[in-house]
Amino acid sequence: MSQLTLNAAFKIEADIEVPLQVHEGKAIFNVPSGKLIDHKSNDVIGELVSPSGDWLEIQPSGTMNLNIRDAFKLEDGQNLLATITGRSVPNEVVVPKMESGSLVKGDEMYFVLSLLMETDSEKYRWVNDRVFLGQMTEFTMPSEGPGKIAYDVFVVGY
Repeated sequence: MSQLTLNAAFKIEADIEVPLQVHEGKAIFNVPSGKLIDHKSNDVIGELVSPSGDWLEIQPSGTMNLNIRDAFKLEDGQNLLATITGRSVPNEVVVPKMESGSLVKGDEMYFVLSLLMETDSEKYRWVNDRVFLGQMTEFTMPSEGPGKIAYDVFVVGY
């Protein structure tokens, strides 16, 4: 049996707005802007466009279930949709930072994503046939102003 490998593919950086609180355990974040960045060249290959957003559901344990849809206009004029799920597990170190809108680094908490992408782009059509994993690198919860999130995206191979 082949061993799975992870190879860096992209970076995603996005702005997030103060969430719409549906109820205590569910919030919706508008994601108004962001970038899809090629990992090797560090070139921006896509700009995030609306509609894009993050539906967050908080479990009784405090773990957050993430349900994200990010749409990008690619450099070749085609569109790409990233369907993203994952889990974020706040802890005693990051909760005060999140509440105050301070920067949280990726090594301070468990924040892992699973991504499926789809596009008609000839150049990026290969993403339609792959599974991706992501790991948050920086996160600032929006409070008085907008917040930010950045994560590295790895393609799963074997």
